[in-house]
This record gives sequence, structure tokens and C-alpha cells, in this order.
Amino acid sequence: MKCPYCGSERIEKEIAWGRSAENGTTGLKYKTDFYRTDGIAQVYSDLCLGCGTILRSYIIGDTDRDWVHEPDTAESGRGFFW
Repeated sequence: MKCPYCGSERIEKEIAWGRSAENGTTGLKYKTDFYRTDGIAQVYSDLCLGCGTILRSYIIGDTDRDWVHEPDTAESGRGFFW
């Protein structure tokens, strides 16, 4: 793979996204069959080491899920526990 922005071939692949201190999860959300709670799919990115561009973000595994499209906001009541 070659970076389309700087031309570098120094690409680090499958870098796992970490966790957020605010809510403990980072990734793509989906509904599970277990009490219709949210699951989180681990997200990975390929990073150009030449210019720092994230070239691709993706998940590995099952993509046939009930993906959540609404963001977590105070108004929606999703993701807030106070």
C-alpha cells in the first residue's frame, strides 16, 4: 500500500483503537440480542508513518449487525448515567 498524500510506503497496519476515559468504549456501536443493549465492535486503522494520515479504518469480523446510527447525547439518554 502507498499513501496517496505523501507517497510513503511506510504504512502501519491493524492499529487497534483504544478506550476513552469518558465512557470506556471506542468503536462502532451495534444492538445485541441480549436485552437490546449496545455492543462495541473493535475498530482498526492503517496509518501512514510518513505524514500521519489515517488511510483506512475498519472492523475485523461480523458486519451483519444492527448498527446504531444515533449519537450518544444528553437528549437521547443514550450513554449518559447521571
